[in-house]
Amino acid sequence: MSKLMPVITIILLVTLANLTAFSQDKDKKEPEKPTTTTVDAWRTALPVSENPAGTTQTQTPEETNEAKPVETAAEIEKAVLDLERRLLEALRTRDSATLKSLLANDFLLAGITIAGTKSDKIRYIDWTVKNFELRAFAVEKTMVRVSPAMAVVTYNYKRQANIAGAAADGDFVVTDVWVKRGNDWLLIAHHISPLPKP
Repeated sequence: MSKLMPVITIILLVTLANLTAFSQDKDKKEPEKPTTTTVDAWRTALPVSENPAGTTQTQTPEETNEAKPVETAAEIEKAVLDLERRLLEALRTRDSATLKSLLANDFLLAGITIAGTKSDKIRYIDWTVKNFELRAFAVEKTMVRVSPAMAVVTYNYKRQANIAGAAADGDFVVTDVWVKRGNDWLLIAHHISPLPKP
C-alpha cells in the first residue's frame, strides 16, 4: 500500500492538471472576426502609385476605427455626373480653382496636344483659362460604368467655342475616368476626339 501511494498521488496530480487546462481552454473566448469587408481589402490593396505624387496615404478604416460607408453604384453614378456638370461649367467660366479641385495631380490628357513641359493638369488648366472660350455646350448619350473606386463616363458633346480666337465648334466624343481618393472623386484621365460622322 505504501508503494501505491506515490503512484496514486502522481495520477491525481496529472488528472488535476488536465482538468485545470481543460477548464481554462473552455473559458477562452473565440477570436474576434475581422471587421473589414472585401471592398476594404480591395481598396487597401491598390498600389501606392494610385496616390498623387507628393501626397500621403489616408488612414484606412482599421486605423481610424471608423467604418467608411460603401457607396452604391447609383450613388457613385450620381456623384460623378454632378462632377461632370461642374467640370463643364468650370470650363465655360474658366474657373481655374474648380478645375484644380476636380483634376487629380497625375491627370492625363488625351486627344488634345498642348505644348509645354508642365504636368498635364497644370498645362490643361493654363491652356483652358488663356485659350479656350466655351460659349455653349450640350451633352447627350451619357454612359457611366462604376466600380467602388473608379468610374468611366462617356458622352457625346456638342459645343460652340473658340480656341485662341478661332472658331472651334463641333461634335465630339468624350471619355473621362474618375477615381476615388480618400473621400473625393478626382478626374484622372480625359480624352476628347471628333465624333465620327455616321
